[in-house]
This record gives sequence, structure tokens and C-alpha cells, in this order.
Amino acid sequence: MNLSNDIMASIPQNYLFNLRFPIKKAAPKLLKAKLAAETLDDSYSLPFWSQYDLPDGFDKRTGEPGLLKSINLENEKRFDFRFAWAKEGFFFTVVLAKKKRQPFWTHSALQAADCVRLCIDTRDIKDVHRGTKFCHKLLFYPFVGESANAAGPMAQWAPVNRAKASPNSVDVSEFSLCSQLRDDGYAFSAFIPGATLTGYDYDEFNRIGLHYIVRDSTHGAFVLQYADPAPCEEDPGLWASFALEN
Repeated sequence: MNLSNDIMASIPQNYLFNLRFPIKKAAPKLLKAKLAAETLDDSYSLPFWSQYDLPDGFDKRTGEPGLLKSINLENEKRFDFRFAWAKEGFFFTVVLAKKKRQPFWTHSALQAADCVRLCIDTRDIKDVHRGTKFCHKLLFYPFVGESANAAGPMAQWAPVNRAKASPNSVDVSEFSLCSQLRDDGYAFSAFIPGATLTGYDYDEFNRIGLHYIVRDSTHGAFVLQYADPAPCEEDPGLWASFALEN
């Protein structure tokens, strides 16, 4: 048995590359218009590498979901994650289709809710493996309420586990959120003001670190680049690098 070959075969191929993707600048009209559920069109789409089954249980110590299990992708279009930058902040849009369940949940069931888990490092520091004051973890729930008619979007800040330092307090009430139920899924968009994120300064730093996991009760989880067993949400060195294009 060739141990080194066995070890290499067990490492996901995307671990072998340090990738940097471009992020388009938001069209000026987006900053003037009221946020819509599908604010960004598919010209702003970002890649995603993997899809995973959602675990049944949660870690009793942390309350976080257990390990995700990789599954095969199907060919039909059912997921799109779009992201744009501006000096004023960041937009993102998630579109999910071919869902079997309506994505609304009560406040008491947030652990199992459809959710966008977004991590942003405003300085894209890659030589540390614990969160810094520039690392932000944000949770977005497209629908929270007792019924489809009453459900609306919600955002939360969450601490980065094992972080060396934390950002300034993030006022999620400053975020703009919009969601829309559709016949077979939903669209959800958010605007995150740059002023709410510690260290965001395009004139000095024109790239960011970014990681997302979009949890869906029908399809599982869609992941930008890495997922379990890598400690993605607590290690900004694993977040993908994105150049902010003019």
C-alpha cells in the first residue's frame, strides 16, 4: 500500500489550490433602487463546489449541526448564489428552486431552518487560522414566522469559534433584507452596509475572504468551496479569496 497516495486520494481536490475569484461591482442603479427578492441577476453568480446532505442531529455541546455528507449533484438548475460589491457595502442573492417544502420556520426552530451562513473577512488574511477582528459570521433566514403569510426574513450575527479577536458589534438592523416565496422555492436578497463590517475599506483593500453554506430542507447544503471535515467556519485561511473588480 502506498500511504502517501492513499492520503492524497482522501484530500478533496479543491484543497490543493489557492483560488481567487472576481466579484463584479454592483450596478449604480442597485444602490438607488429598493431591494428586491432577486436584486442581482445571474451575471453576478459565484461558483459552488459541493452539495451535501444535511445531518439529522446537532452537536449537543455547541448546538451546531453535525457533519455534512457529500452527495452527487443532479443536472437540473436549482441553486444560484450571486454576490456584488460597492463602496457602500455588499449585495447577495440566493435563488432556490425545485423545493418540496415551504421554507418558513418559527423562532423556536431556527437550528433546523433554511439558512444562509455567510463568512466575510474584510482583509482576506490567509496566514492565520483563527478569526481576527476582520472576520464576520452572519446568518440569514429567508423566512421566519408562524405561517407563510406572516413569515419574513431575519439576520443574526454569530461569533467565529476559536477567534483570536472579534469585530466591532454588527448592527444587523442596518441590513436590508427581502424574500419571496415561489411555487417551487424562493428568492432572497440582502444588502450589508460596509460601515457595519470592521475593516471594510475598498480604497485600501480590494479583496475579501468569503465562505458560504446555504442550508436547504429539500436539497441539503450548497457550499462555496470547502465543507466538513475541514473547520471552515472557524478558519478564515479556508475562505476563498475574491478580488473586487471595478
